[in-house]
Amino acid sequence: MTKAISPDSVPALARAHHAERMRAQLADFWGKPLRGIPHGMDLLRTMYITVTAMELTHDAALVYLDLCDNNAAAYRTSDVWVAPPGMGERITSHPFLNSDTMVGGNLEDIARARDGLVYFPTPIHLDGLHPLYGLAWHMRGTGHDLVVDFETITTTRLIPTRLPPMLAATTPLPRTPYCPNGLATLSNGILNGYSNYDLFGAPGPATTLALLLAFWDLRRPTTAPDALDDEDAADEDIVSVPQYTSTRATTRRKSKRNNRPTRKRRIRIIREPVHTSVPAATDGHARPRDDDSGPKWKDDTLRWEVSEKWQNRCLNPRQHRAIIEAGGECKPVRVRVKEHTNGPKGRAVDPRRTVRIVPDRP
Repeated sequence: MTKAISPDSVPALARAHHAERMRAQLADFWGKPLRGIPHGMDLLRTMYITVTAMELTHDAALVYLDLCDNNAAAYRTSDVWVAPPGMGERITSHPFLNSDTMVGGNLEDIARARDGLVYFPTPIHLDGLHPLYGLAWHMRGTGHDLVVDFETITTTRLIPTRLPPMLAATTPLPRTPYCPNGLATLSNGILNGYSNYDLFGAPGPATTLALLLAFWDLRRPTTAPDALDDEDAADEDIVSVPQYTSTRATTRRKSKRNNRPTRKRRIRIIREPVHTSVPAATDGHARPRDDDSGPKWKDDTLRWEVSEKWQNRCLNPRQHRAIIEAGGECKPVRVRVKEHTNGPKGRAVDPRRTVRIVPDRP
């Protein structure tokens, strides 16, 4: 039986929609023609120039067009994961990222899928590089003929920030929130890169491979959706979301698809490990739950009175975090707060306590 995440879990659903949108937009980035070629070719051309200081040759253009086709096809069928908020930090502290050598084993055995994408709601931060909101991998062939392509994904607006002015001005980028900023290929045990990575704020090929292996190592391999029926895969859930399509395509095909059911895609939600340690208190306010030393809020806090005032409040307090993480905006509104008392019930009132209140309206 497939394990499904509760529909009431708004943050998980919002992240699943966000990950599916990222997948679809990257598939269009690599495969949807614009002026006869996909956006991916514009990025690959710039990457080629940063290494060779020359325009694309005919042979290189053919290789890159083939790479665009392969990446687009892989994104259309990719398995998609949503990482928990703390996973990026655990990846950066993984031994693969902090040692001179790493042993990954047979990539076909340890890969979570032949084609995959993982979205990080809390991006991975590496020193001096752009934040990474996603990692993707695509496998072709098998055995000795196996070829693996890796991608790091960051926000599109950051791509031109380090490029030379002329290249930044002549590199058309998609209007979507995310864009690849680093590509690498592993073939016959040799890692190859596609650009000057410093100019794109991306990790080098070895670091990209280490990031991917660390992600695979932190999660058990699941090669098919049915694998989640196994008790050993209890650290992942599946949520079904509508397959994302562009607004233009939806409008054009609206009349033809009125009677067709909406296509669904299954997104894997990785649960935060229960063994994640609680950060130690550094300022005397945050303490582990099992620490009985010192005062406790419920035992030592008195109640305090709040007079009738105006405050800035969110219209969607329960969904606020999910809306912001999905790229939306919650504009605060001024509401009147009735006179009330805060704090643990059954306690005395502390007249010295105050709360931050917006001044009265004129």
